[in-house]
Amino acid sequence: MSLYLQITRKNNLAIYRQVAEQIRAQIQTGRLPSGTRLPTVRSLSAELGVTPLTVHNAYNELQADGPIESVVGRDR
Repeated sequence: MSLYLQITRKNNLAIYRQVAEQIRAQIQTGRLPSGTRLPTVRSLSAELGVTPLTVHNAYNELQADGPIESVVGRDR
């Protein structure tokens, strides 16, 4: 499943927060159902044209708030 994210560099909101809020909204509306695997940090950063750290920070914020969890070394 592809995420539909739009970042705006002229926005007052930091890019990682824009990414986190858009993913959060897609989870809340059911567009991203429970158990959906998010893109890797590397692939999403390439898709959005941002640094991997930006996506990492967005994912960390979502993990801290609870809507996503990370499982290291998980197979499919």
